[in-house]
Amino acid sequence: MRKSIWNDSVTLSEFNKLQGDKKTDVLIIGGGICGILCAYYLKEAGIDYILVEGNKIAQGITQNTTAKITFQHGLIYDKLITSMGKEKAQMYLNANKDAITKYKSLCKNIECDFEEKDAYVYS
Repeated sequence: MRKSIWNDSVTLSEFNKLQGDKKTDVLIIGGGICGILCAYYLKEAGIDYILVEGNKIAQGITQNTTAKITFQHGLIYDKLITSMGKEKAQMYLNANKDAITKYKSLCKNIECDFEEKDAYVYS
C-alpha cells in the first residue's frame, strides 16, 4: 500500500461502525472529499443525511492527492470542444471556476492552509 505524505502530518477522526437500521433523507456513499463536501452542504441546508464509508474517512483516492485545485484541464477542454462544442466546454470551465471560488470562500472559515499559487502547463 502506498503511503501518503498527508498521513505523517494529520490525525484523522475515527467513527463508530453504523449499527442497526437507519432512516435518512440522503445517503452519501464515500467519505472522500466529494462525500465530505456533500455532507457539508446538506448540513448547511438542514437536510438529514448519513455519510457511509467502507474503510476510513479521507483515505483511498483523497489521501493520495496533491490537494491541488485547478480548472486548468487542457486535454479535457479539447475533448469537450471536439465532442460537444465550445459552449459545453465553456460551461465546464465556468463550473470549475465557480467551484474554486466556493472553495476559497469555505477555506476562509477553516484552518486548512489554503493558498493561491500560479500554475503552469508544459509538455
